Amino acid sequence: MSKHTIWIIDTSVFLNILDIPGYNQKRKSIISDFKIYIKNGDTFFLPYSALLETGNHIAQLNGNIKFVKAKEYVKQVKLALEDKAPFKPLKFPEKEDLFKWIDGFPEKAGKGIGFGDFSIIKDWEEQVKKYQGWSVKIWSLDRHLQGYHK
Repeated sequence: MSKHTIWIIDTSVFLNILDIPGYNQKRKSIISDFKIYIKNGDTFFLPYSALLETGNHIAQLNGNIKFVKAKEYVKQVKLALEDKAPFKPLKFPEKEDLFKWIDGFPEKAGKGIGFGDFSIIKDWEEQVKKYQGWSVKIWSLDRHLQGYHK
């Protein structure tokens, strides 16, 4: 029996899943991996920052594709909120949680890690504590988010 994995989905992967032009260069391999992970019974979490960043990328598209992709995005997010998508949204951090970890941001910023990715790392840390004994990974195409695995 194989051990299931919990995947924290980064913006770079979500953009490929949604097939957003200009951000979908790895779509074929992402979708292939996604199907394998789903078949394995893995769990997927979508951080709030990935929702924000994805929405921002969609809003910057040109022409009618912006509207089309925004509608698809809304559909997928609603399915996630209704527990009908393979991924589940993570909550926005509570004020108390943010106070606990915000002081660590300057160090990450000094390494070129933005606040969205910093918050994904914090989401990962929270899931590692919550799901002890599980394999918890960040699924990202961004080098600085790869290697977060427990």
